[in-house]
Amino acid sequence: MTFDRLPQAVAFLQQLVDSHPDTVYGYCAMDRTEATWPDAPAKSLYSANIFSPALRSEPNSTSTSSGDEKGLSAAERQQAVADIGHHTVTNYYRCTFDGAEIELDNFRGCSMQPEQVVLFVTDDEFFKRASLVAEDPLNQVRVELLAPRPSTSSSSSSSSLMLDERKTGVTADLSLKNISVVGGCAVVQAVVTAVSLGEAEFVQAIYRDTYLAKRAVALDVPRSKLPFYPLDKQTKTLLRQMPSAMWVVSTSAAHGEDLAMTATSVTVPAAARGMMCFNVGHSSAFYAGLGGVGAGVRLFALSTRQKDIVERYVTRAALGKEDRTRVEEECMVAASCTIEHTEDVQDHHIVLTKIDGVKVPEKDEEGLMPLVWQHGKLITESRSRSGRRRVLRVGPCALQY
Repeated sequence: MTFDRLPQAVAFLQQLVDSHPDTVYGYCAMDRTEATWPDAPAKSLYSANIFSPALRSEPNSTSTSSGDEKGLSAAERQQAVADIGHHTVTNYYRCTFDGAEIELDNFRGCSMQPEQVVLFVTDDEFFKRASLVAEDPLNQVRVELLAPRPSTSSSSSSSSLMLDERKTGVTADLSLKNISVVGGCAVVQAVVTAVSLGEAEFVQAIYRDTYLAKRAVALDVPRSKLPFYPLDKQTKTLLRQMPSAMWVVSTSAAHGEDLAMTATSVTVPAAARGMMCFNVGHSSAFYAGLGGVGAGVRLFALSTRQKDIVERYVTRAALGKEDRTRVEEECMVAASCTIEHTEDVQDHHIVLTKIDGVKVPEKDEEGLMPLVWQHGKLITESRSRSGRRRVLRVGPCALQY
């Protein structure tokens, strides 16, 4: 069915939702003068806006969603995002689009073949003028991996980082591929078109305003601000620069078995109003047992005590009882979530979830720290009872982008 104006199409879809509440609908507006993102200047293509009873409410709406029915208000969900971020490794990115800049707190590789596709989640306001036509200037995005220097303050807040002394480690130029809107958030997929080095000599993994690791920036070419090729190799190298907290994602399959997988792709975007996102490969046993929209998943940020679990669930899916207990009791933070949106991208599956609850297990005197993956190695750090740091690098690790 074709409509001349976008509001007419939206109204029709909402009527379908009212009559068939168990079905998720979307629309694709193509090459019409006003068939673009609502209230935006005319552009050629916008797709994958989703309408369903669970996703239809606006960010500030008082209507209930799957998370609200479990007793988590919008403010509590946003606080949950802050709690999770407080217990995991932090990265900083600057995103430039249409002459404006925003700070991203999430940027991940999604799928490398045949295109080098990356993913990030941000507020939908920022991309209202976006275009998915490659030749359009509003299709172009630049993301820079920043290297802030932690301050000497004893505060545990990331706001005390000396952001005025940031330098760019690596820059990726992107061409927008797809944008999905879910609950006021924009899930942005983009293809890497160029990679270049910036001024920073090091990329840091930062936790509670202190270094977990400080590794030299590396690409397989001399330092220069020119784009680097071949892109597939340089994109993988770029993504390896970024420190990633190690996570285990678990779910219950339809036949009742508990499944788990190790993930470096988990992002907790502050702009996403209580959302978490991760990717899963189509060929994995975990993907075969993963449910769709409305299914429950749990995400655990692993601690330094759990490095043996990391490689086990790269190749194994069935979650043993003993491992399940360890993951729950020894992790840095655990989040119970409901799947809100899924999308296939080449050989991977994007899963966007809404946070229903957060639990921070009690730690012993050892003061465990997050388990971090960077430059192909697991990097762990813990504090002894005397307060002195102990640093251990374990690698190379079998994890690959």
